[in-house]
Amino acid sequence: MEDSQRAMLKRALDHGGKVSHADYLSAWNNYKQCMVHKGYTEPPLQTVNGVVINLVHFNFSGVSEERQMKFHHDFGACFDRNVMYVESAYRDDAANPGLYRDLDVAMVDCLRRHELVPVEYTVAQYRRESDAFTNMTFDGEQLTQQQAYDRRRKAYSFDFDNPQVRTCVAGINPNAIADEIKEWRPFD
Repeated sequence: MEDSQRAMLKRALDHGGKVSHADYLSAWNNYKQCMVHKGYTEPPLQTVNGVVINLVHFNFSGVSEERQMKFHHDFGACFDRNVMYVESAYRDDAANPGLYRDLDVAMVDCLRRHELVPVEYTVAQYRRESDAFTNMTFDGEQLTQQQAYDRRRKAYSFDFDNPQVRTCVAGINPNAIADEIKEWRPFD
């Protein structure tokens, strides 16, 4: 772990365990600089209400397997050293302060805490909706990825366009907004 990430975590301890938004963004910027320093293009960082969507769509077209393997090593090292622990603490505070291991429980808790679903909304209901989202098919329809995701998100009974819903999703289940992730070509 880099000294900068260690210092951010120590500051968080002095503030009730909460990582400041400034430290969170600084950690992500340190990660970006690490990747650039290793010779890659700057990674795109997309946020939802201040929470970085921790998913990446890599484009390695025309890149040898050996270079891809080195990239993955560098990617992991930069992430681990610069942002991993700060990111986890910040994301959990924003979306999963109960530190639920079961992410479905964490999602329902986040939605309930922010009064985005009725109190009666259950984990079982969320799982049914999530399964419908995952398993939805569009036989014979020619849909773009965006159109398919838009339709799939209608499987959920909560408003996916609500900013707080998006914060819960970005912090707990970013796969539900994977269509919004920009492609990264680290070798261009």
